[in-house]
Amino acid sequence: MKVGYSPVLKIDPEFKSLMHPLSEKEFLSLRENILDGGTTYSIAAWNEYLIDGYERYMICRQENIPYHVHRIGFSCREHAITWICREQLKKGNLTNERYRYLIGKRYETERIVRNDSGTESSQQTSHSKLQNTNSYRTALKLGEEYSLSHNTVYKYGVYSRMVDIIMEKDADLAQKILSGKLRVSHDNIIELSRLPQENIKRLNKTLSKEGIDHIVISDILRGFQWKRVVEPRTKTIPQEEIPIKQMPQFDPNAAPSSLAYTMPSWEGTIKRIRNETDFQIVSEDVKNKLAFQIRQLQNTLDTLSKKMEDNSNE
Repeated sequence: MKVGYSPVLKIDPEFKSLMHPLSEKEFLSLRENILDGGTTYSIAAWNEYLIDGYERYMICRQENIPYHVHRIGFSCREHAITWICREQLKKGNLTNERYRYLIGKRYETERIVRNDSGTESSQQTSHSKLQNTNSYRTALKLGEEYSLSHNTVYKYGVYSRMVDIIMEKDADLAQKILSGKLRVSHDNIIELSRLPQENIKRLNKTLSKEGIDHIVISDILRGFQWKRVVEPRTKTIPQEEIPIKQMPQFDPNAAPSSLAYTMPSWEGTIKRIRNETDFQIVSEDVKNKLAFQIRQLQNTLDTLSKKMEDNSNE
């Protein structure tokens, strides 16, 4: 690790998004301490990119205060991300949402690093393969480190991927979720990430305008008062022309559309279980229950498909 003195660093958007921002009060307190200190302040960097001490860096640059830069060598970007996540997780002021996100992000990147560093033996049994996959070993390691089950680490990995998708579509909305200002459940995060970018941006504007701090994706799929989210396309009716009683217009597409939006999440869950589960070590009772529910679901889907086909042929 080399130490430099007061160089200009680059800000990587992804690295910055991993850093828990200070509150206004915390920022002002830090600024006051730096201005009163009259000493140097350490900043961490990798390949000219800032990876720790964002607020310290900005204050020192604005106030022309000298600072040291600790340059840390990483073999790849994923190594840098896992380091940032690990350092951020040491902080005690993280929201629950950012805590889950950082663990999930660390899991997703650390298992890539593990995968690049070695391969599995082809002579392993099915059970030992499960125990030695990069995903399992990484989840187990992080679970032990943060007192979580490896399945919870898997879940946080999914959470981080969905937040990243939302981040690409609307960074402001993603940061509201991570800051805890907007409460969205795990399942709703998955559904929210599937919405088109235009709808997500409109939704964010509506949430800000209405002061809403909690959303349920089923409300969005049913419309979420789409008169708020989608710009009105019809001419406003003068007050004196409004009928005494207006019945809501029936939309035959509402329920099927909601189902169409929801079903991809089922598919994702099924694929994850299929890829990550060794059914040779699953109990017969659980397998029988799952097989029964699969048959029930298949019969229901077949009935729905047949009804759609029959109506199409009429």
